[in-house]
Amino acid sequence: MKVVKRKLEELNLMDDFLFFEAVSGEKGEWFCRLLIKAICQRDVNDIQIYPQNMIQGSDTMRHGIRMDLYVDESGSCLYDFEPDKYTDKKMLPKRNRYYRALLDGRLLEAGEEYDKLPDMWTIFILTRDPFGKDRMCYTIKNKIIEEPDIQYEDGAVSLFLYTKGTIGGNSQLTQLLNYIAESKEENAVSEELKELHCYVTSIKCRKEVGVRYMKSWELEKMWRREAREEGLAEGRELGKRIGIEEGRKEGREEGREEGRKEGIGQGRVETLKEMILLILEHKEKQCDEMKERIHQQKDMDVLERWLHIVIESDSTEEIEEQFRD
Repeated sequence: MKVVKRKLEELNLMDDFLFFEAVSGEKGEWFCRLLIKAICQRDVNDIQIYPQNMIQGSDTMRHGIRMDLYVDESGSCLYDFEPDKYTDKKMLPKRNRYYRALLDGRLLEAGEEYDKLPDMWTIFILTRDPFGKDRMCYTIKNKIIEEPDIQYEDGAVSLFLYTKGTIGGNSQLTQLLNYIAESKEENAVSEELKELHCYVTSIKCRKEVGVRYMKSWELEKMWRREAREEGLAEGRELGKRIGIEEGRKEGREEGREEGRKEGIGQGRVETLKEMILLILEHKEKQCDEMKERIHQQKDMDVLERWLHIVIESDSTEEIEEQFRD
C-alpha cells in the first residue's frame, strides 16, 4: 500500500500542514477571528493563539492530546478547533469528552472558585457526517433531561461541523466550510474569503513553506521506517528474554533452546500487537472491535501485515476492511 505525497498547492485548509501554516502565519490572528465570527457568531478582539497545542496526561502512562488550534479570549472563553478528515465518527463524542476534561483540569489554580472557569467551545470540522442527518452544524450542550426548559449553563459548547451538510447553518458558514474543504479560488465567494484565499496562496508560494512541507514528509517517512525497525528489534529482544527465562526454568539445554525459540516468536507477536495499538492510538483510530481483534490474533504474518496497514493508511474504514480480510 503506497502513500502518495500530495503537492503543496493541492492542500486544503482541512489538511493539518496548511491549517497550521495559516494559523501560525502573519495573518493567523485575523484568520482565527474569521473562524470564530463565522462559526460561533461572535466578534472577538484580544486573543492569544496556540497552534498544535500539546497537553500531557497526568503522568507518562496517561494519554495526552494535541489540539490543532487553541485560542484564548482574554481568559474568559477558550476555543479548540479540530479540522479532522479521518477520526471514526463513533469515537468523536468520547474524544470530545476527554479533550475537554484534560483541558478543564488545568484551568483552575488551587483555591480558585468554579465560577472562574472560562467558557469553552470545542469545534470539530469534519468532511464526513458525524450523525448521518446531513446537518451542517450539530450543537451539543448539557441539559436537564427531566426539565429540558431549564437552562443548564456550564459554559461548555461543542460544535460538529459537516462541510458538505445541506441542512441548517447560514450563508457565511456555508461559504467558509466550502472553502476550508476545498481551498481554491472559485470557493472564495465573499470579500473575506477572497482575502483568505490570497493569504493561503501566498503561503503555498513561499520557499520556506515548501521546505517545511518537504521536511514534514521526510520526517513522516522516517517515522514509518523507524517504527518498522524498532518493532523488529523490540520483538527480538523481548523474545530472547522470554525464551532464556523459560529455558532456565526447564534446566536443560534443549529446554533453553526450545524456550528461546518459542519466546522469540511469542515476544515478537506481543510486540507487534503493542506497536499496532500504539500507532492506532497515535492516529486516534482505535475502536473496541479492532482492539479485540488485535488482542486475539496470534499469527505473526497476519500481525506484520496489519502493522504495515496501520502505518501506511489514514482511513479508519480502510484499516477495518483490511483487518477483516
